[in-house]
Amino acid sequence: MARRYRDAAAKLQQSVQKHLNDMKEVSSSEDDEPFDQSVLDGVFQSYCRGGGDKQLLNRTRNLLEEAISGRSVTCLICIGSIKRVNAIWTCEHCYSYFHLSCIQKWSNDSISLRSEENHGPIAVFLPKKIEWCCPKCRQSYSKEEIPRKYRCFCGKTDDPPFHPWLIPHTCGEVCGKRLSVGDNCMHKCLLLCHPGPCPPCPQTVNGICYCGKERKKVRCSAAKWSCMQQCKKTLPCKSHLCENICHVGDCLPCNYTSLQSCQCGAEKTKRPCNDLKWQCTKQCNKPFACGYHKCEKICHTGNCGACPNSGIRSCPCGANQRFIQCPDAIETCFGTCGKQHNDCEHNCPAKCHKGPCPPCQVLIEKKCHCSTHTRSIPCSKEFRCETKCRGIRLCGKHGCGRKCCNGNCPPCEKICDKSLQCGRHKCTTVCHHGPCYPCPLESKVTCRCKETYVTVPCGREKHTKPPKCNRPCKIKYKCGHMDENKHTCHFGDCPPCKAICNKLYKKCSHNCTAVCHEYVLVVFKQVEKPATPWEVQPPKSKIVAIDCPPCERPVEVTCYGEHEIDTQPCYTAGRRPCGRECGRPLACSNHSCELLCHLYQYDADYPNVPYTCKPCNRECSVLRPKKCTHKCAKRGCHPGPCPPCDTLERVSCYCGVKDLYLSCRELSTATDEMLSCKQQCSKNLNCGHRCRNICHSGPCGQNQTCTKKTKVHCPCGNLKKEFPCISVQKGDITVKCDESCNAKKLALKLEKEKEEKRLKELEEERNRKELEEYEWKLSGKKKKYKEKKVVINKDDRNLVQKYCVPILSVVIVISAGIYYIFNT
Repeated sequence: MARRYRDAAAKLQQSVQKHLNDMKEVSSSEDDEPFDQSVLDGVFQSYCRGGGDKQLLNRTRNLLEEAISGRSVTCLICIGSIKRVNAIWTCEHCYSYFHLSCIQKWSNDSISLRSEENHGPIAVFLPKKIEWCCPKCRQSYSKEEIPRKYRCFCGKTDDPPFHPWLIPHTCGEVCGKRLSVGDNCMHKCLLLCHPGPCPPCPQTVNGICYCGKERKKVRCSAAKWSCMQQCKKTLPCKSHLCENICHVGDCLPCNYTSLQSCQCGAEKTKRPCNDLKWQCTKQCNKPFACGYHKCEKICHTGNCGACPNSGIRSCPCGANQRFIQCPDAIETCFGTCGKQHNDCEHNCPAKCHKGPCPPCQVLIEKKCHCSTHTRSIPCSKEFRCETKCRGIRLCGKHGCGRKCCNGNCPPCEKICDKSLQCGRHKCTTVCHHGPCYPCPLESKVTCRCKETYVTVPCGREKHTKPPKCNRPCKIKYKCGHMDENKHTCHFGDCPPCKAICNKLYKKCSHNCTAVCHEYVLVVFKQVEKPATPWEVQPPKSKIVAIDCPPCERPVEVTCYGEHEIDTQPCYTAGRRPCGRECGRPLACSNHSCELLCHLYQYDADYPNVPYTCKPCNRECSVLRPKKCTHKCAKRGCHPGPCPPCDTLERVSCYCGVKDLYLSCRELSTATDEMLSCKQQCSKNLNCGHRCRNICHSGPCGQNQTCTKKTKVHCPCGNLKKEFPCISVQKGDITVKCDESCNAKKLALKLEKEKEEKRLKELEEERNRKELEEYEWKLSGKKKKYKEKKVVINKDDRNLVQKYCVPILSVVIVISAGIYYIFNT
């Protein structure tokens, strides 16, 4: 049983694969290849710059794009696809492709049909040029131009081989065709062998605008252009200039009016300048040279000429001629007219007459047009019998039926009405011989929304892939999300909805951020393992509405103690301890709780979590007031400020002479009066005298002037005088040296020189002793060292004698100061 099942499944898979391959061949061509737009952009890069004919360039570009892209091309004769390896022929006018065999058959059939039209019972016909035409554009070709060989597009190579890296049906060489038929452009196409027309000439030449005013270098294909200035060419009226913008071709007719005279000059009227020649309705009436007749012509220019009634004249039959002058006139003669009728070989039997001859009345044996009956009738009359023609018209189906037909049966006037190869329409042309023309109609292969389409020959719809549409899809989603699911037109089911659900959750009041799940295609697979192969059930799909997933929106959640904020998914969000200390101020308001993170108040959602802080057991740690070094009287940590400190402190007064006893509380708020001993300040001023103020705070000397006497010495210190301390501090008092100071300086100088001399002698004596001792040690002999006596000069003067000069100087200075004080 299992083997039979496997065989049946294998056959089913094989048939399915064959069906898919057939559909793939129908939906796509074997020649389809990917196409890169940048290839053509690089080829036409130089052509697109600098202007030129964009229309011709786009035409060449489209044909090249069609050839490179590999899209299937349809032969309009056989309605079949043209492959890369097929031999083709290209029309030189519309550049359409056809199978070589199809176009050869088409051209031969057309020429044979044209040749049959000239054959009939009576072979009297004008020679016609036998031609055949292109099935698409109806461009005429001669019999000699019937294609015999398969050539490349440029016509250089016969039977070009297929190359995978070249455009199909090309030789790969430079095209080399002339880019212009006339003499304006002598350049050749530089592209490789290509389908369609050659692009406009890209060479740069010296061009001139249409009106001839502007010259510049332009593309050879656009050698003339409009300079957008007024033309200003002289119009045919010779009076006005063209006021139109520089244009191609001749100037438009002049729009102005002017006073113009007729050709004879009899009348003048205002007429448009573009119609210079006009005739009035009057006869010329100018007399001829004969003087008897006048010109009967309507308004004309130039001379009237000679009189038509004078000169050598003949009778109407031409038998008699003579010279006459006006006002004479020649009359008819008595002879027979004898002129030959225009329609037959008989002569006119009437007398000489004026005007045309009467119809020929000679009886002859005349056959009808179909040569069936004979009858004697006047020569000028036409003989037609009543016999109907039994011939077949050129279509080969319908009889002629015309009375007395000459054998050249007229073309069939009935409609062909045969079914064309497309299978939808019928031939609407006049009944003809041979195969019908291809269906001229075009069918549209549209996308799903019918907005984008491609036109293909009728009958090729099933073999053409639908075009890619860039317009938005018009199919509405059942969920209603249209703006969020904008996509281009397509075949098959629309892609799943990509919009956001945005429904409101009932628990958290958030919006669902998942992709729309109102109409979701769900596949149901068989869960239970089948016991036998026939119990295997294929998966079933069903469109159902799915509930919104749990809310994943991040929510900010604080810990128990509100120390930090954590983001958690909404559906699992909850308060947790952060692991830090509580840090909440205790009742003492000085310290914080040291327990781990806990609630501040009772919460029914967290009944097992503590919500009270531990009481404070520390000493008071509040900062004491300034200058207070005692502890708080309450000892333990307490809320609010500490009580005032009543401890006594010994404090010195400002001057430091007396000690004061004040409580710590009073000391912190003591004033200057409380800290003063109420006695004279014992401190000295900057000048060295005692402060005269009562014990006070701050530095001495403020708001007071020292009036005590101060001694001032001269620069050498010999003289001294007394002055007020304030004057000395200001630097206004100076004491100059006198003669006693100079004498004192001289005495000091002499004494100093004497002292230096004495010291020098002592130094020399000391050196001499050291030298003798050194020599004695070097000699090795022990000689008795005799110490020499040193005579020291002693000063036996008393103090008065020794220092009389300095004492005298000081006395002089003091006496001078006293004298200065009392005199001032």
